Amino acid sequence: MRIVCPECHAAYKVGAIIKNAILVCHRCQTEFDTMGNRIVEDNETAKIFKAQEEAAPTFGISDLLQSGMQSKKDHIWIFMILVLIVISASGIAMRWQHWQYNSFVRAIQMEVSPTTPILDRDWLIIPDSIHSQWLTRADQSLVLWIEGRVQNLVTSSLPAPEIKITFVTQTGKNVEVVQAITEPGDINAYQAVPFVSPPVDEIPVPAQGTRGFILLIEDAPHSTQHILLHALAVQKKGATTL
Repeated sequence: MRIVCPECHAAYKVGAIIKNAILVCHRCQTEFDTMGNRIVEDNETAKIFKAQEEAAPTFGISDLLQSGMQSKKDHIWIFMILVLIVISASGIAMRWQHWQYNSFVRAIQMEVSPTTPILDRDWLIIPDSIHSQWLTRADQSLVLWIEGRVQNLVTSSLPAPEIKITFVTQTGKNVEVVQAITEPGDINAYQAVPFVSPPVDEIPVPAQGTRGFILLIEDAPHSTQHILLHALAVQKKGATTL
């Protein structure tokens, strides 16, 4: 808005007007109202402004300009914050392939949607925990005993996974066996003939917790050179698989 001093005709451009404000010209120090009328001592307008002055301080042109500049500064900060939010969101979107497998993000997905499928990569078989040996059973047959621990990488409890055992043989023909993690059994039970497997372990593995497992392979290839273990996700009831 453009305001002109009634005395020296200096023009001012302001972004906001305070109702019933007394404006002071910076050139000639003349007092006038927002309509450009000079403030004369003891006239009706002066009385109104005097009462206004007693309730609140006088605002000059510089105050109005400063008020407008402060408003612009506030808008700039809001704009900068929005730009930062957009940049951050763009960065997350570009690296979503990585972020979607983050343990915290996975836990949020499962909390929001209970049917979110559990992934094999939500599990880690701890390499240093793996031990294997051949056991002689009561009928003198050999069985392969494998024990170890698997870790839940998600910050949410999950059903215990199954374990896939891959036997890499000297003949070049690999053999794969999948077994569920069972409740701990007695060593005598593992050596008995016939072998009766303990019940499947249905207690969920806590967030980022570990669970021990024992696998007994009755028909393991004797020509095995290497054994590879891989955790297979077991879905919660009502969840779907990928």
